[in-house]
Amino acid sequence: MFYYSININDEQEKEKIVRFLHKLNLRYEDDIEFTLTVVDNNEIIGTGSISGKILKCIGVKPERQGEGISAKIITYLMQEQFKRGRNHIFLFTSPDKADRFINLGFQEVASAEPNFTLLEMGIGGIKKYLENLKEHKLRTNDKKTISSIVVNANPFTLGHQYLVKKASLESDAVYVFVVKEDKSLFPFKVRFNLVKKGCQEFENVEVINGGDYIISNSTFPTYFTRDSEEKIVFMQATLDVNIFAKYIVPTLNIKRRYIGEEPYCGTTNLYNKAMKQILPSVGVKVVEVPRLKIKGVAVSASTVRNLIKKSDFIKLQELIPESTYRFLVSKEAYPIIEKIKSSRSRH
Repeated sequence: MFYYSININDEQEKEKIVRFLHKLNLRYEDDIEFTLTVVDNNEIIGTGSISGKILKCIGVKPERQGEGISAKIITYLMQEQFKRGRNHIFLFTSPDKADRFINLGFQEVASAEPNFTLLEMGIGGIKKYLENLKEHKLRTNDKKTISSIVVNANPFTLGHQYLVKKASLESDAVYVFVVKEDKSLFPFKVRFNLVKKGCQEFENVEVINGGDYIISNSTFPTYFTRDSEEKIVFMQATLDVNIFAKYIVPTLNIKRRYIGEEPYCGTTNLYNKAMKQILPSVGVKVVEVPRLKIKGVAVSASTVRNLIKKSDFIKLQELIPESTYRFLVSKEAYPIIEKIKSSRSRH
């Protein structure tokens, strides 16, 4: 028996892993950057992969389970993660297999039955994240209306600002979480700064880094892909919302979550559906706000990116705050604009 990493750019090698995982009702996913294979007598008997901080696509041939192969796969993958400078690791698995990884030192974060359980191991983790959240806690009476919004803001538009303003007027405090995952055309640092500048006028609004636990590649990987099965998208959305409900809601005493109507994106619609199903059960009212329209057209970040692609800065200026516009006409924005013009990404 021996272990080796495959060349993930070799379609023949990759296809062998795809077929092996298919027999185990698992998928080999597009975002994988490293794959380990276990071979015995010229036959694949196990595999595991890495995508960013995540260990995934881990499977062992049924008749070889119980031999400690999964533990060895995890050990090899963890060593690879440490080589890559990662010391906080996530693992996606099915709920029925969670115990075998918990026995290896992982801790459960949350589940979306019957499909997904998210586990983690290493420095930091959910406890550290919640400690950091408490540092952002605004001074309010816990019985008052405390609201939340989650934005990717790719980039921040008048639509986002409209949603924040409505929440600000109707709440004592508002937490605006900015998705941290750097899989959007606008990098996180830029998006975060544009949200901060676009929310400066609202004294009761706090802008927070969403970290690894709000719409990240760890909690909701299909959010960042173009084509995914609806069932998988919904279950990953459920996992993400379960984490929000279990940890973030009680930490910040959140009573409302404001969301915008989504007439275009199927993934966001499924995410909104998951929120409406789950959050009321933990005392959080989901407030869905009709999308802001300007001259009869709904404002969206995708519309803004399309106008950037066309270099139509006259129409563009009508859909974004002054702070976003100033950035887009700056030298700093030039590489992003060029990237948008050549991209087919939905993010």
